[in-house]
Formats: sequence, structure tokens, C-alpha cells
Amino acid sequence: MNFYRLWVLAFFLKFVGSAWDASYHFRYLFEKYSIPHIVNFSGFALGAFLLFLEWRQPRYMDRFSRNLTTIGYVLFLIGIPLDFSYHIKFGIDLTTWSPTHFIYYIATDIMILGVWRAFYLYKKGEKPSWKSLHTWFAMFLLECLVFPNMQQENGAISYFQYIHHQSIASKEILVLIKDPASQIFGGVPEWVYPTYSVLVVTLLTLVVIRLFKDSAIPLAATALYILCRFVGKTIFFAVNYPTSYVPITLLFIPLLFLLIKKHSWLAGLIGSVLYFIGLYLIHESGVLITPPMEMWFIAPVAIIGIVIGGIIPLIKRQNSVEQDYQEAARL
Repeated sequence: MNFYRLWVLAFFLKFVGSAWDASYHFRYLFEKYSIPHIVNFSGFALGAFLLFLEWRQPRYMDRFSRNLTTIGYVLFLIGIPLDFSYHIKFGIDLTTWSPTHFIYYIATDIMILGVWRAFYLYKKGEKPSWKSLHTWFAMFLLECLVFPNMQQENGAISYFQYIHHQSIASKEILVLIKDPASQIFGGVPEWVYPTYSVLVVTLLTLVVIRLFKDSAIPLAATALYILCRFVGKTIFFAVNYPTSYVPITLLFIPLLFLLIKKHSWLAGLIGSVLYFIGLYLIHESGVLITPPMEMWFIAPVAIIGIVIGGIIPLIKRQNSVEQDYQEAARL
């Protein structure tokens, strides 16, 4: 178990580093060796060391999971020089939606999936539970999937500060910003934020439920993610760093799948609609500064919720949980 606890630490360091990096770039220009990059890379390095140990003497990971994790690492390493080149060519880059950033996201997703699969097979004799490391791995995957939306979550507060002449961004950034709304929000259409959120959270929730037969794991993972985001926001506020809106209403999505188990399309519909209505009410009330929001965004949000909620349950698994356990025993 210590092997997988160290993996949790590695991914947690990457989580902290990436959240810090998102905040950092709303205040300072791009730097190769910023502290957030170092924290992120320390998590990457710890994971690389654990992966090296497995290649040297396989003990805790099956071959497929080890290879999958390695592919994620190789892809991430390829993304580093590409991202540096992208910044050199285009200069300031506030957006989290750049092509090279998506290489990082995809690579990290693959790493997490590889390690999580290995842990699932390693613990073949135990029923998956939200009290186990499964919740942490689900949380890390959730964080990686929704990370692009931090552009809007950080941007909302940074833009509010900018238009009220309270910006804490460096002078170098303020000089370069010619179209504040577009550049601070990364040029991403406003409707993308809630639609993308529902897409990835609903998809992850249903896949986890199908694999582990436990609706509590995605709910616990989402709650843990929101808790970590609140802790991070509190720390950033205390040290006068840019803060972000924490997507608290995401909890409605896994919660509805926990409450409504027989009709996934209905759970997807109600969960996505409650997520959006809660977000919209927060936006309109001004209690918290949220990304830009209009009521008509509820239409694509509801459609995504119904479609994902209706399609995923129709996909048949090739193996049962018991067959996965037998495969792990052979490995």
C-alpha cells in the first residue's frame, strides 16, 4: 500500500502545482522555473521514480498498467519542449485551452488511469469503496478533466478586479492586455464552461459507477476536489494571490446518480439542470463571482446530461469485476 500512497502523494503534488500555476499566471508572466512549476515537477519526478522501480523489478503493477503509465509520462515529456516553444512564439499565454496544455492534460489523464488500473487489480480481493484510495484517484482524474475550466474560474475574479481598478496582476501583464475580457477569459465562448463541466463530470461519474458498482466513489471524489479547491483558495487569498470561483454545484451531478439509480438519463438531466440553476443563481445574486452566465446555457447543459446519462449505461462491459480479479491473479 505504501507504493500506491506514494503515487497519491505524487499526483497531489501535481495537483497543488497546477492549481498554483493557474493562479500564478493571472499575476505574473510565463517563467520556466517558477515555484508552481517546481512543485508540479516534484510530483512528476516522484511518480517517475516509482515507475522506474516497477520497470526495474515488477512488483505492484501489472504489465499493461505499467506500460500505460509510461506512455503518459513519455507524452508529458514531449509536451514540455512543445509548450516552451509555444510560449516563445506566442508570448503571454493566459489560456488553459492551448494545444500544448491539452497535451499535458491528456498525458496526466493517462498516467492516472494507468496507476488507478494497477491499484484496482492489486486490491483484487477487496470490494472498491469510497473510503479507499479509489476516491483519491477518482479525484485526481476529475481535477485533470475540469482543469481547463479554471481559466474561467480564475478569470471571473481577475476580470472583476480589473474593471474595478483593483487588479493584482503585474504591470507586465496589464501592459500586454489589449482586450481584457477576451484575454482574461482565454477567448473561450462563455457557454463552454457549464457545458464542458457537465460533460466530463457526468462521464466520469457514470464510468466509475459502471466499473466499481459504487455510486459513493464519484460523489466522495467530487466532494474531496471541492474541499481541496476551497483550501487552496483560502491560502491564495491569505497570501494575496489571484483566487478562483470554486464549482460547488458540481456536487449535484454525482449526488443525483447516487439518488436515482434505475434511470440514468433522468439522473443526468436533473443533476445537470440543478448544477446549472445553482450556478446561475449564485451568479445572479452576486454572492460569489462566477464565470459569465446566461440562462439559455441551460439548454446544452440539459442535453449533455441526458445524452451521456442515457448512452453510457447501454455500453456493455467486456469483463465482470470477478473476471478482472481472476485476470489480476494470473498476472
